[in-house]
Amino acid sequence: MAWNTQVTTESKTHVKCNGNSYDVTGLEGLGLVEKLKAVARENGISKFDIYDGDNTNISPSDIENGNFTGDLSLVRFNVAA
Repeated sequence: MAWNTQVTTESKTHVKCNGNSYDVTGLEGLGLVEKLKAVARENGISKFDIYDGDNTNISPSDIENGNFTGDLSLVRFNVAA
């Protein structure tokens, strides 16, 4: 007789910024957007782009609506012209 054992692993979500990784598991919507802003402030970044696990540039409204995949990355917005 064969036994089927199912192991469930909680999927974690992280935000990467300036070489640091922040666990944001369980946050979603506006709460996640606010956490991203707090991480950026903590790293001295006032303007930033957000990329998801597919390296797609996404907006805060995408995050609020859950329209992203994988971990998120914050990249300082370079305004040098």
